[in-house]
Amino acid sequence: MKFREQHAEILGIAKKVDGALARLPDAAGEVRTQLTALAAKVNVHLAMEDDALYPRLQAHADPKVRTLAKKFTDEMSGIKVAFQKYIATWNEPAIRGDAAGFVAATKGLFAALAQRIQRENTELYPLLDKAG
Repeated sequence: MKFREQHAEILGIAKKVDGALARLPDAAGEVRTQLTALAAKVNVHLAMEDDALYPRLQAHADPKVRTLAKKFTDEMSGIKVAFQKYIATWNEPAIRGDAAGFVAATKGLFAALAQRIQRENTELYPLLDKAG
């Protein structure tokens, strides 16, 4: 499933960013480049979910699938807004100027992102695989 591959790619970029946090502020340019790549991957993934996956799941014959899809859709709106704000806020000068704030924001956002990906991989996608 393409969605699982995208999750692995997103987590891979997040791991690269996390690995560079100890080298801030010197690594601010490298980190911002990785954030740009992360944003591109996340935006494509979310568009695919919004345009193809969730509408299909919300129209599914199985009420369990529909209910879970609605729950995940509702929850994602908050994460999506937080991610967009994070990407807009943390440009290279901001990262250099407040490395500690950036690290804290990054750790919080990446934890939420990883938890969401884990839940989709373990709760939503297996249900989708089973329901067809």
